Amino acid sequence: MDRSYLSQCDADSIQLQQLLQTALLSVRSPSVSARDHGSGHTEILNLACGPCREAGALVASFQNEAGISRRSIRITGADIRAAEIEEARSRAAAFKEGGVESEFIVFDCSRLNRLTQLDKAFDFVFLRHQNYWNAPQLWARIFEQGLSRLKEGGILGITSYFDREHDLAIKALKRAGASLLLTVRNPHSRKLPTPGKSVDRHLALFGIVDEAKPEPGKTLITPSTTCSQSPSVPLS
Repeated sequence: MDRSYLSQCDADSIQLQQLLQTALLSVRSPSVSARDHGSGHTEILNLACGPCREAGALVASFQNEAGISRRSIRITGADIRAAEIEEARSRAAAFKEGGVESEFIVFDCSRLNRLTQLDKAFDFVFLRHQNYWNAPQLWARIFEQGLSRLKEGGILGITSYFDREHDLAIKALKRAGASLLLTVRNPHSRKLPTPGKSVDRHLALFGIVDEAKPEPGKTLITPSTTCSQSPSVPLS
């Protein structure tokens, strides 16, 4: 694979980590922020994860957000494409030595309820570059499956390539019972050749209605807010 492309992907992951870190600090999910340094695991589910190049960003975001030990973070990824999952598994070997546990499964994320081996709930469910407007019925089912896997107080996050696609996905998640906690435009999003398309152009975080709400009167990030420039935490 082209080295310049890989370098761009690494830079994108750093920007995603900074975006997620700032967003998580704003919404302060009880199931994450109240967790102490030594109890249990922080469970992350990455749906339609592809090769999961964002694994490092996810781990670093939760470490920085709540001071969580690397050894208490566990990532589960699912994607219907076997080749992508193989790449994700190979990538996972790089951060296994740091104590991060991971599992990557070849499966249709719109039918996650049929996956008997995945019988736990998650603190954070993530869908990077969801593709709602190309297959709205399929992605509506994936959104529903993701929301159904949240622990009490858990958060679901999405990123989007396009403005309109992001708006449509937010509406679909609300119809599925999600409560929008935050949506933010990424000021450092890398532009792609297609007009109006850029990497992780928008991020939105959701809870379940009447369950995971921000503190009363708390100011959330607005689309004009820039992300903090904290350093990325490497996985190895």
